[in-house]
Amino acid sequence: MGITGSIGTLVNLLLEIYAWLIIGRVLLSWVNPDPYHPIVQFLIRSTEPVLAPFRRFIPPLAGMDLSPIVALLALHLIQRIVVSLLQGGLGVGAMATLAAELLGLLHLLLTCYLLLLLVRGGFHVHSWYTFRQGRPPAIDLRKSWIRFIFQATEPALRPLRRWVPTWSGMDLTPFAAAMVLLMLLSLIQELVFGMLGSSMRAHF
Repeated sequence: MGITGSIGTLVNLLLEIYAWLIIGRVLLSWVNPDPYHPIVQFLIRSTEPVLAPFRRFIPPLAGMDLSPIVALLALHLIQRIVVSLLQGGLGVGAMATLAAELLGLLHLLLTCYLLLLLVRGGFHVHSWYTFRQGRPPAIDLRKSWIRFIFQATEPALRPLRRWVPTWSGMDLTPFAAAMVLLMLLSLIQELVFGMLGSSMRAHF
């Protein structure tokens, strides 16, 4: 291993440690710790320079701060690029592997979003059914997790309402969005397999 490879290993280790610092800060925020504790102060001071710029552009969703998630994704991307450059350059195979990893990460995020759409669709079906039974719909948006689902999915559903008709008064846009997302996920999966195949051919 040359000096650049050793530097790459060191950079990889430092970025891994920093990612765990961000995760530690997120976990501590769930238990409402003493803000004056030395460990809490260290986590805040060490991670805030990275999280603050993301927080300026990413508004909270249902009271949830999404900046650590975006920061971790950006850190992972930087980690892969820097380490690949220092440990041998970004050849065709390395580029294909990196692109496949990024698409795989996008696939995972879109799969999570698909689950949110299906859960919201379930709420729509439940509300429609209770309304047809003569009872008032029972969606309590005061609950933070329900409000999060509706706020997270609304930007994708709002444009579809112009094109997707209701069925007996039921909003079908969550299911239409889920179908579009399934096709996109299938396309991404094919791209990932194609890039991994290109990477293997370049390697051998």
